[in-house]
Amino acid sequence: MTQRNLTAQAGADDQAARLAELHRQCRAEYEGAAATRAAAAGGARDQLALARAHAAESAGAR
Repeated sequence: MTQRNLTAQAGADDQAARLAELHRQCRAEYEGAAATRAAAAGGARDQLALARAHAAESAGAR
């Protein structure tokens, strides 16, 4: 291989490594966002259940 081909191969390897790292970072951000959405949805369900229980108690106290 000539020096030119070696340099081109090294550049392609660097580009592939950068792409793989960006993919890893994006995946980590996506998984983090999914966990945040799941936690928020769980909190919203808990709050709704508490509000319904409180409304039922209030209606029963009348």
